[in-house]
Amino acid sequence: MKQEILKLLRVGVLMGGPSSEHEVSLNTGQNVLENLDKTKYLPVAVKISKIGRWFLNGKLTNQSSALKGHDVVFNALHGTFGEDGKVQAILEHAGIKYTGSGIAGSAIAMDKFHSREIFKLAGLNTPKTLKLKRGENYVARASFFVNKIVKLPVVVKPCSNGSSVGVQIVEDLDKLEKAVATAFKLDKFVLIEEFIKGRELTCGVVENLTSPTCNNCEIGALPVTEIIPIKNHKFFNYEAKYKTGHSNEITPAPIDEVLTKKAQDIAVRAHQVLGCSGYSRTDMIMKNGNGTIYVLETNTLPGLTKNSLLPKAAQTAGLMFPELLDKIISNSLV
Repeated sequence: MKQEILKLLRVGVLMGGPSSEHEVSLNTGQNVLENLDKTKYLPVAVKISKIGRWFLNGKLTNQSSALKGHDVVFNALHGTFGEDGKVQAILEHAGIKYTGSGIAGSAIAMDKFHSREIFKLAGLNTPKTLKLKRGENYVARASFFVNKIVKLPVVVKPCSNGSSVGVQIVEDLDKLEKAVATAFKLDKFVLIEEFIKGRELTCGVVENLTSPTCNNCEIGALPVTEIIPIKNHKFFNYEAKYKTGHSNEITPAPIDEVLTKKAQDIAVRAHQVLGCSGYSRTDMIMKNGNGTIYVLETNTLPGLTKNSLLPKAAQTAGLMFPELLDKIISNSLV
């Protein structure tokens, strides 16, 4: 009797793109390509250049040809176009299954101001935030917010960017306008937010998770990670995230069981209320003194590079990277 040959699932690993996180996306995509189980999957590299050209296995092609024939697309894009609902709309229009959140969940989570409004409605704590629009006369509003609503220092960031690109902590009122102008180069909307002094935490969630800490959870929280930036970084900025030795990441976080459970519950709740799918990672600040946890943002396509936090947390939970990829793909095929 001949042994049945199992058909490999053709997985298009989509990476690159026009965002400021292009290089991080390439690293995520390459790591996914290298770690997909070759007894189950036929990985195919689908790259988008910074100027929007599409490549299939290194050969220049068009969008339609690049996406054709895959059983599922593993979305390894980050930031604009890949994480804001745009590529999700393209894939849905083409009838192609893909990993991660759908159009609405992606778009809502990408907009930090909009997502915070939803978090507040869900009873989650968020920093006080002012939203500015490029081209408007915002000086009086910004001055009132900084002097009357909050106090220095404040955080200035693009409304819809990732990897902490363009984020600055402003301690001097004279430097506020320059920080806002810098952020406006990356986004037409900019946020000025209350600076909360505390410990940086992050927690990933994976749907239909089975691990030593979670058996068949509909949305299972991974172990919480504490991030301690070093080398004079004031917070977990781009360099601290992606340069080896620029931050200490401790998983599980050295916090008690009650706070751990609270952070995990917040991550699951954030995932739910934004309408995320498959997996996500929520970034938080635990305020010094009273232990109140504030939600900063939810990443619908968290990095999956060799240095990324989600794979490390999954490994701590007993889920090795190829198994995590299995779970992400299986969630997208449901």
